[in-house]
Amino acid sequence: MLLTCLALSSLLAVPPAAKFVPCYAIKYAGPSGWPSVADAARFDLLVCSAGSDPFARTAEGTMWQRLKAANPDQRIVHYELGPGEYNTADWGRLGEGWEWVKLHHGAGTADRWIALGAQYGEPLEAQPYANERLMLVGNPQWQQFWLEQTAAKHWSGGQGQGVDGLFSDNSGYGLIWAGRWLREGHRDQADVPADYYLDGQLQPERWRHGMADCLRHAARWYREQGKTLILNFGDILGHIADWQALDAEPVPVFAAMDEGSFVHPWGRPDRFNYRTEEQWLTQVRTFRGLRQIHALLNVHGNVQSDAPGLQRMDGRDAAGRRAWDVLWYALTSFLQGFDDQRRNGYLNFTVWGYSHFEALPEFDPAVLHLGRAVGEMERVAGAAGHAWQREFSDGWVVTNPTSAPAVALPVPRGRARVITHDSLADPAAQPLVERYDLPAGEGLVLLREGRQLGHTDNR
Repeated sequence: MLLTCLALSSLLAVPPAAKFVPCYAIKYAGPSGWPSVADAARFDLLVCSAGSDPFARTAEGTMWQRLKAANPDQRIVHYELGPGEYNTADWGRLGEGWEWVKLHHGAGTADRWIALGAQYGEPLEAQPYANERLMLVGNPQWQQFWLEQTAAKHWSGGQGQGVDGLFSDNSGYGLIWAGRWLREGHRDQADVPADYYLDGQLQPERWRHGMADCLRHAARWYREQGKTLILNFGDILGHIADWQALDAEPVPVFAAMDEGSFVHPWGRPDRFNYRTEEQWLTQVRTFRGLRQIHALLNVHGNVQSDAPGLQRMDGRDAAGRRAWDVLWYALTSFLQGFDDQRRNGYLNFTVWGYSHFEALPEFDPAVLHLGRAVGEMERVAGAAGHAWQREFSDGWVVTNPTSAPAVALPVPRGRARVITHDSLADPAAQPLVERYDLPAGEGLVLLREGRQLGHTDNR
């Protein structure tokens, strides 16, 4: 639905320290698809396209300004295609446009910024997105142009008032769209970038070194401007060393996104696609090991429902998985690796794609807050199967990343109440148990006897 215009004085900010699960949302496309201002302000971080603001041209202020008034601690970043590419779409224009870049920094120029094809010697466009052109990411002049022009685009014109920084898409250490480049303007003619290939073979270090140098420069430059830089960096599973290297930079970026964490829509688009237990462990442990950057863990998938708003969360995928249950799998997975001292990450969950988002009750600390983490996650065996659990002041979070149900798992100490989404409204009505079951691909909370599910007993 469209944004509800609420008096800003009635919108209460949520202090970050009070949040049990720091959360973020992605909002691209047009100005529709927002929840109320009050609900949007509940998120700790928003990744938005500049054109998604429905109030951009009114005297009431931009959406970003309204959100910052409601929650001054919220971070808002605008989308921009990263420095490895140029966006030829009207909304992606930097400087005087693509034709100017080709004329002054294309083939045959003294300071070339554009990557050229090995076969045709011409610029390259991406097969998945015809508006993307490959650039020489290691060229210092191109790097500076990208930095200055992105800043000018988002802040000099006023559309970024209230916006904290930039979300740089396609900004990993691996060559973007490797094997999927075409001769510009010829969708039927494949080519490879000569600058990153040798004798027909990709030379990955050429791209990696250029991108690493560029991001190092960008992190410093954006920090000097007082702005936040966040990357869409690539999945943790295939790039563990890259994540660790990014985290070890002397001047790190604020955050990086893993676009397919724990569960994702790729492969079988009609269902939630789960990682294997081994892959899940790799994601959680790498996330847990981050010391400087924050991880934006993005969990998304499709359900067979067109219901509006939060009603879609009652929908199921082709395999019968209910969205609420997948959320709890994602939420408990996140908490297995969350550092609640440094607060090393944010969680997103969506069944609406990137065009719509909703405030989920589980992200409200008044609804769900188990206090501080007591230890690290550990494996727990049942009468059949096993799961992974982590202790907090008020209980435990438990996740089953295996393909088999875990049966008769023991409560670690004493008795506890088993809490899932369906128990949120009345957790005290749940019986105290000493053992419980957990289906494959699901997660739950064990609420310690005598403790509250919300934050009333652990502020």
